[in-house]
This record gives sequence, structure tokens and C-alpha cells, in this order.
Amino acid sequence: MPFITETRDFVCSVCGASSEHTIITETDPPQGVPDIDLRPAEPHRGYVSYWVMECPECGYCNAMLDMPADIDREYLSSKEYLSNGGIKDISGKAAEMVKKALICVKGHSYKEAVQSYLYAAWLLDDENAEKQAKACRTAAVKIFDGHPAAFKNDPNFHILMADILRRSGEFSRVVRDYEGKAYRSQLMTAIAFFEVNLAAKGDSAAHRADEIPGVSAK
Repeated sequence: MPFITETRDFVCSVCGASSEHTIITETDPPQGVPDIDLRPAEPHRGYVSYWVMECPECGYCNAMLDMPADIDREYLSSKEYLSNGGIKDISGKAAEMVKKALICVKGHSYKEAVQSYLYAAWLLDDENAEKQAKACRTAAVKIFDGHPAAFKNDPNFHILMADILRRSGEFSRVVRDYEGKAYRSQLMTAIAFFEVNLAAKGDSAAHRADEIPGVSAK
């Protein structure tokens, strides 16, 4: 088994309601080659749906409902929250992940917000919902651009953003921001070079890490 799940009761930190949710309790190391944005290969590829839960009483979304957040029930009934931040035609786990991203922004957890939007995009990729997935990646870019101090000293997010930008169709920006970019890590430099080449060709598709020239990925 690649991972083992278990159903547990969680008490919502916002409204106090108790509800059952399925979580991953044990997992084998991921096998196969991940995408450039680090989405794992099968069979672990689909376990992103276990990374968020929603309170059936108040609609609070987080990785675990008993995790506190810097919001109240008033925000959970706001237009911004109920409309998934303006991203239309999404539902299920993708919508929950977007709501989690909105809550992370409220709590100034900008890195987690970017990751949550990316995870929502993964789920929408699986539904072939290209427009909605692009909207989630665009929202991630907006957070990255709007809060530079949070990402200033983290090259992992800078190189991740190259893929998010390219997948959202920001080809000219990828070329402008990453062409000739050198990192302390040879791997990151190779990724940047590969992303620029893909962007120059107008390629917005997902690509695996083992497609990068000179990179051995397992």
C-alpha cells in the first residue's frame, strides 16, 4: 500500500463542531519521477485530496480542522470566502484548497497560501479544468508578487514560481525573470534554463523532472 488512511473525529477550531474526516496516517516513500513543480508520480499523485478538510457546520477549511486560524465566522460567510476568492466553477476538494489559501493569506502564511493554490491547481488539472487551474496559479503569483519579503530568501519558491508562471501562460515573464539566472544549486540553475526554453516555445504543459537535460531524477 502506498499509504494508509484512517477516519477520525476533528473539532473545528472556529465553531467547535465535531466531524469525521479521513486522513493519511502512514505512507511509503514516493516512487517514480515527480513533475517539475514537485507533484509526485502515481500512486502518490492523488493523495493531495487528503491535505485539506472542511467543517460541515461553518465551512472552515484547513489541513486539520483543529488548527487555529486568524479568522472568525464572519469571514467564513464573506463574499470573498464563499465565492472562492472569485475563482468560478470550482467545487469539492479544489474549492476547499482555495478556501484554505484564503485563510492562509489572512494569517500572513503566504508560503502556505501559494502551496495551497498550487495544490488546488493540481486537483483541477486532473479534472481538465484548464481555465480554473490557471486562475489558481495566477492567484499564487499574485501572492508571490504582493509579499516579496516572505519569499526573499527562499530560492525554492523562486524556482517553483518559474513553473507556476509558465503553467499560467506568463511566458514572457519567465524568459525575462529567469533567462541566464544562476543559483547556488546546479539543479535549480538547470530547472530555470529548462523553464525558459519551454516558455520561449509557448509550452504551458506539465513536465517531469527527468525531462530536464543533465538531471537524473528517480
